[in-house]
Amino acid sequence: MDSRRGLRMWGPVGRWVFLSWPRGSWQYDLICGVIIVGLFVLPKVPATPQMDVDAVLAAIEAAEADVDSFTADMEAIERILLFDDEETETGTVAFLRPNYFRRDVLEPGVRTEAIADGKLTVYMPRIKQAQILTLEGALAAGEDVAIPIPGLSSSSELKSIYEVSLGEVTEEGGVRLYSVVLVPKPDTQPAKHYQTITLQVAEGEWHPARRIVMEDHVGDTNTIVLTNVVRNPGLTPDDFRLEFPPGTEIINRVPTDAS
Repeated sequence: MDSRRGLRMWGPVGRWVFLSWPRGSWQYDLICGVIIVGLFVLPKVPATPQMDVDAVLAAIEAAEADVDSFTADMEAIERILLFDDEETETGTVAFLRPNYFRRDVLEPGVRTEAIADGKLTVYMPRIKQAQILTLEGALAAGEDVAIPIPGLSSSSELKSIYEVSLGEVTEEGGVRLYSVVLVPKPDTQPAKHYQTITLQVAEGEWHPARRIVMEDHVGDTNTIVLTNVVRNPGLTPDDFRLEFPPGTEIINRVPTDAS
């Protein structure tokens, strides 16, 4: 680097230091030491204080109230502890109040899972087959879900079913991420299937969660990661009603567990 250019980069104070005391002099070393110490002892701008679990839940609930629908890219990772095996699916998801849901799996296989009009449909185009399950209770009636679902239910509803606590708080891309840990209470429906459910939510976004980790009682986990979330994209119920090509085998199934 040209010496004159280097002096210009340091500004008037830097030029005065370099010209008055050359590198290697005790004055130069002293000034450099003062600068280094100052980097550690000068007061820093205080960071935004971390929120407690009640504040995080309230923020999620407030954000959720403003979102009638969303779409996102999805990565679903299933890990089986016993076999040390992991399978990953990628695709898209969509949600519309009160109870419309769609998941299009694109890799490694192709299938569509949709909830609309009180029915759950799983369509597998490779074998030209659609399995349709009529849902009972709140879903079939078009009401909000009967069992509080993380990210889609109020704080009070979640606390009625889960013991809720705040887990690890991290940062990603300068955004603070809160982990909300839900432990199903004994004798509840989620307790039959899961040991813990963990939501990772981004401060300022809050809903939907960026990551959901569901761990069962033997340690197997299902992880859902959402990216490229679009909130309130203008979805309608027709976006969740599937139409099948001619020749599709339709199998109607009877629910064995209404919950």
